[in-house]
Amino acid sequence: MYHEQNLGRVNDKQAHEKGVGKVKKEIDFLAHGYNYLVNDVSNLFDYQDGKMSHDMDTTSQAMNELNEKKKQLEDQANIEIQMEKLKLAKEQRCILQSQAVIIQNMRKAMKEVEGGGTYLSKRRRSWSI
Repeated sequence: MYHEQNLGRVNDKQAHEKGVGKVKKEIDFLAHGYNYLVNDVSNLFDYQDGKMSHDMDTTSQAMNELNEKKKQLEDQANIEIQMEKLKLAKEQRCILQSQAVIIQNMRKAMKEVEGGGTYLSKRRRSWSI
C-alpha cells in the first residue's frame, strides 16, 4: 500500500511538472509577444511625435511584404480550391456516366429477358403439342 501511494505521488509530481513546463512555455511565449507589442507601440509613438525611426521603416516594409505574401497565398488557395472543385465535378460526371451506362445495360437486359421469356413460352408450347 505504501508503494502504491508513493507511486501515485511520483506520477502526480511528474504530471504536475509537465503542466508547469507547459505553463512556463506559455508564459515565455506571451512575454515575448508582450515585448514585441511594447516595441511596436513605442515605435508608433515615436512616429507620431515626428521621430520616425529606422525600425519603423523596416517594420512597414515587412508589413508590406507580409501583405503581398498574404495576397499571393490567398490567390494560390483560391486556385487550389477551384482545382478541387473541378476534380470533384469531373469525378461526379464520371460517376453519372457510369450510372447511365449501367441503366442502359439494365434496360437492354430487361428487353432481352422479356423477349427471351416469350421465346421460352413459345418453345414450351411447341413441346406440349
